[in-house]
Amino acid sequence: MTIRITQKRNPTHLLEAESLPVLLLTAEEREKARQRLLLGDGRKLVLQLPRGSVLVPGEILCTAEDVPVAVIQAQAEPVFTLRAQDPFALLRAAYHLGNRHVAMELARDYLRIKPDHVLAHLIEHLGGVACVEEIAPFLPDHGAYRNHHHEHA
Repeated sequence: MTIRITQKRNPTHLLEAESLPVLLLTAEEREKARQRLLLGDGRKLVLQLPRGSVLVPGEILCTAEDVPVAVIQAQAEPVFTLRAQDPFALLRAAYHLGNRHVAMELARDYLRIKPDHVLAHLIEHLGGVACVEEIAPFLPDHGAYRNHHHEHA
């Protein structure tokens, strides 16, 4: 049996999310509003969210009848994590990566990007920033102009 997912929402309380199966998705998978997915228990899901929808870790996927089915979590995936002793060096790296429209996770003490050896080479030549290959959840910032789809009662 295939379960059709047409909406997502934040949990109304913590226990609601804890009692649901977890759906681990990469950053790329969380940006697809229409796709087929498989839960750990073998149930098949068909995601049919409004175009442009992005899944956020912690959100609950629901049927058209608002039946909760699964909670979204970020899958650990290969990433490059950039760190610097000097905040200006990290800011400079963010500027150059942003100029190239690179999807980037922003944090106070690091930047995270998808693995790209050309970009790692660029960062290395800027100086002052360490680029480390890791396996970690990737939560890119979606920017100020990202379309947000809100459901209104």
